Order: sequence, then structure tokens, then C-alpha cells
Amino acid sequence: MRRAAGLSPEAGKRSSRRTRPGDPHHREAAGSHWPSPPAPLESRGCRPPPARARRVTFEDDAMPLGRPPARVPPAADGEKPGAASVPAGLAPRPHAVPDYVVKYPAIRSPRQREGYKGVFQDQLAEYTELLGEVRAARRRLRELEAAMGRQPRHAASRTDASRTADVWHEYVRKKRDPAFLEKQQRCEYLKKKLTHIKARIQEYDRDACDSAVYF
Repeated sequence: MRRAAGLSPEAGKRSSRRTRPGDPHHREAAGSHWPSPPAPLESRGCRPPPARARRVTFEDDAMPLGRPPARVPPAADGEKPGAASVPAGLAPRPHAVPDYVVKYPAIRSPRQREGYKGVFQDQLAEYTELLGEVRAARRRLRELEAAMGRQPRHAASRTDASRTADVWHEYVRKKRDPAFLEKQQRCEYLKKKLTHIKARIQEYDRDACDSAVYF
């Protein structure tokens, strides 16, 4: 019946084929029905609006709107404000003032100067004796270090290994000797104390000399 109607099979296939929106044949057929992209502003004689300057905000300045800044809680009796918010491990430690700084302030009289001078002479004798002992102990430690450096890395016999072990044990024993550590600490303390007392005496003599020249 279809052939009698005058439609050939090839014509029927061509007529039954429909173009879809995504098909390139559909775009070619549509042609002018697709809208063209808008022309740039420069081609139409218009300039784009200037870009807005971006505000830079730091972390310290950033604050949520409508929320007041945090208030420091009131301090307890005898406590500094804000001290409770500082962790115990991060709190600054108080600076320890040496006892000789408090005990030997600025000299105000000749009698006080003579007392400082007597203390200086007594402490100087003790410091000189301790310094000699500490230097001798340090010299012995340097000798033991040099002896250990001369020992071979791998001992050839048991005698060499025993000798190396004896040198090492003596070095450790002398370096960790409580008496040596106490003398060394006392020597450092006397050195700072004598330097402080000497500076006080020199300050008093300088001020006294300037006063004598002035008058």
C-alpha cells in the first residue's frame, strides 16, 4: 500500500529521520534561530566598571558583628588582672637577685667602705685557694681526655681494653665528683661577689674624688 501511495523506501527513511537539538544537522537547519553571543562592552563604546578595592582584614581586627569583645575576668584578692588566664608553665619566672647585691648596696660612708674592703680581702683569699684546686682538677680532666683520644678504637688485647676502661672510669668519676662540682660552683659565686664589692668600692672612691675636686 505504501509503494502504491508513491513513497519509496528511501524516501520514507529520509522523511522519518528527525533532527535532534544536539545534532549538528539540527544546528545547520536552525541557522538563524540560535541567538548570537552578546558583543563585548568595548565594541559597544562602554567601559566595564572599575574593580572594587578589596579590604584586607587582619586576625586582630576581625570581630563578629553584634558581639562585644571578651572581658577580662575580675582578679581575686592579691592577684594581678589576667594572671589566671596564663598557663602555669608559661608564666614568667621571677628574677632571682643574688644575696650579695642586697647585702652590699652603694657605700655611703668611709666606715662602710672599710667594712667592704675587709670582706673583699677575706673572700679573695678563699677564692684564690679554690681557684687553684679547680684549675688542677680541670687540668687532670684534660689529661684524661687526651689519654682517651690516644687509645685505639678497637683494643688489640685485654690489657689495652682494661687500661682504656680505667681511664674512662676515672674521667667520669672526677667530672661527677660532688666535691669538685661544689668547689667549682663556690668559685664562680665568689668571683661574681668579689666583682660586685670591688665595683662598689670603686664607685665610692670615684664619687668622693669628684666631690673633693668640685669643692
